[in-house]
Amino acid sequence: MLKAVIFDFNGIILNDEPLHFSSMKDAVAELGIRITKEEYWNRYLPFDDAACLQAICRDRGVVLTEDQRERTLERKVSLYQQLIQKHYPLFPGVADFIRAISHRLPLALASGARRDEIEMTLRATGLIEHFRVIVGAEDFTLGKPNPESYLLALELLNDNLNHRHAPIQPCECLVIEDSVGGVQGARAAGMICLAVSNTYPTESLQAAHKVVSSLEEVTIENLESLLQEES
Repeated sequence: MLKAVIFDFNGIILNDEPLHFSSMKDAVAELGIRITKEEYWNRYLPFDDAACLQAICRDRGVVLTEDQRERTLERKVSLYQQLIQKHYPLFPGVADFIRAISHRLPLALASGARRDEIEMTLRATGLIEHFRVIVGAEDFTLGKPNPESYLLALELLNDNLNHRHAPIQPCECLVIEDSVGGVQGARAAGMICLAVSNTYPTESLQAAHKVVSSLEEVTIENLESLLQEES
């Protein structure tokens, strides 16, 4: 039985992956590093900012001082904030889907994005009240495809639902993801995964239990049926 849903953020709720790419590309350009859109999507997209910068530099044999690292990360955040400028591009249907499903199931969010960025978007779009738990980049050590963020979100969700007789188990939880690394992490956590091909093509997301092109085509009944099929 489906008892909880954990959402990814970038690429599922907020359609801002192109903004993250642009701001990271320009930030590392000041270090003399060039990254392409293909590289970012195939290699760096699942990472939070710090892990993304670390991977970009490691792949090129570049060693940063702590000051360079901090300044580059600050530059990336500043560029991103300039690009988004209080305009929060949500994916079609996602706001209605979140509102509808939150009346039936407790929702959590697990993302490699900074928690302040997540909360700012959810407040501005009127969605923050629908999430009992928000796990951001500051809250865990190992990013996706490691399952740490999902397992932490479920642990905090169970703490939030302390009136329940039994805690929700990973196999009773559905993760909604858009990235290859995110799908791998959800499966490693022992959770059911619904992938949405917002960012990657369907054929790249076949490790998920089900792939859809948009959350506009998903209902609570779809999700419950999916979990029953996998139980």
